[in-house]
Amino acid sequence: MKKLLAIPAFSDPEEQRRANILVATQVASVVMMVLIGVISAIFAPEHPEIIPFTAVGSLAMTFSFYLLKKGKLEISGWVIAILGWLILTLDLIFISGIRGVNVLGQVLIVLFVGMAINGKSALIITGISVGTNLIVLYLEQSGILVDPAPLPANFTRFIIQSLYASLAAVYILRVDSEMKKTLMKTNADADRYRALFERTNDGVLILDLNWRILNSNPQAAELFGMLEQSMIGLDFSRRFGEIDKMDSTRYLNEILAGSDLPTFENVILPEGGSEIPVEISLALVPDADGEPQHIQCILRNITDRKEYERSLVYQTLHDPLTNLPNRKYLENQFSNLSDRRLDESRHVAVFFIDIDDFKDVNDQFGHQTGDLVLKELGARLEQSVRDSDTVARMGGDEFFIILENIRTKENVIKVAEKIISRISDPFYIEDQTIMLTVSIGIRFSETDEITEEELIRTSDAALYLVKESGKNNFRFYDADTPA
Repeated sequence: MKKLLAIPAFSDPEEQRRANILVATQVASVVMMVLIGVISAIFAPEHPEIIPFTAVGSLAMTFSFYLLKKGKLEISGWVIAILGWLILTLDLIFISGIRGVNVLGQVLIVLFVGMAINGKSALIITGISVGTNLIVLYLEQSGILVDPAPLPANFTRFIIQSLYASLAAVYILRVDSEMKKTLMKTNADADRYRALFERTNDGVLILDLNWRILNSNPQAAELFGMLEQSMIGLDFSRRFGEIDKMDSTRYLNEILAGSDLPTFENVILPEGGSEIPVEISLALVPDADGEPQHIQCILRNITDRKEYERSLVYQTLHDPLTNLPNRKYLENQFSNLSDRRLDESRHVAVFFIDIDDFKDVNDQFGHQTGDLVLKELGARLEQSVRDSDTVARMGGDEFFIILENIRTKENVIKVAEKIISRISDPFYIEDQTIMLTVSIGIRFSETDEITEEELIRTSDAALYLVKESGKNNFRFYDADTPA
């Protein structure tokens, strides 16, 4: 029974507020009609028609409560509004004749409709009441309506007047109490949202539909290098780096069309600082009528994540010992060699480099010293070429160099001689002096059509001949070189 008579629960706070008012009205109306029926039966037995009226009214309130339980909020409210208007207008005109109470009743119905249904409905009821009162006034002035069955000016009328006024006061108090509860809940929700808005680690912005910033939390202001007050009114869509402008028109159209935008990444340009990578989430916030009100934007600083991603990519493409590019990196370089060619007179040369007798270094000085030698050798190779060239470690004691945009074979020879000279200088590693030599196989290509596999294979073939002929030298691949 308790569950049957409980106030229906609604997920939307506004609907719950209206439901609470409807239940308060239904209870107050039933109590009022029962009291009127009892008082009329005792003090005005000459008006027995009031008893069935109150019974019908009570049944109507029960039906209204049933509709509310079914989730029919507006229909439930209109049942009460129409019944109340009939009772407090027509009944009082044709039975009690108390014109002042008539006006009070109409005011109460307008208040009820405005709070429990909506403002437009209150205007409709007001218009009906004004029209009815005008008709009644005309009927009274023309003598057509002359108190057909008014209650006499005695104690009975006073009781009914007092009852209407008292119940009206009780109703208003009850509604006021419900309104205060709703307001307190709303304020509590607002406080929780404000705390979330201000204390979250992410930047949060409230934007109007033209991307102007309406509000900002401290974290968003910090991201932009500004004070919160200075953020207000700024065009959010213009606060991004030159490379990655935000397509604000497309985003706004998609949001207004009801699309759920996926989280996307961009970079913001703070005042007096460098670009900061951010993850952006946008959501449309409607007003109470479901119309677009503003856009909520959440900004998450992803600098650490981007650095971690770059670190992973770097580790994938670089040798962990020497920090030189690895074979996978070379594959990427080979894939667009022709795109980086400056003109038809520029060519490509690749060096396949192997340290002569490096096994003896590991055996004599240990692998730890050998690793330090490899790091130093990689650094010397980088110092022997231009910044635009690529030095890579293929694995073990093998290295690879790509020389791009080389004009002549003589330029390649100079680089090879420079490398052999640098490597022949002593290596001073942990108080040890180590002498090394290298052998270099070279493929000089004057065409873009040669493949990565062929460049590696042919330079390796030239390297093999250097090893066979005494090491510590270089050799170009040519048509007579066995592959």
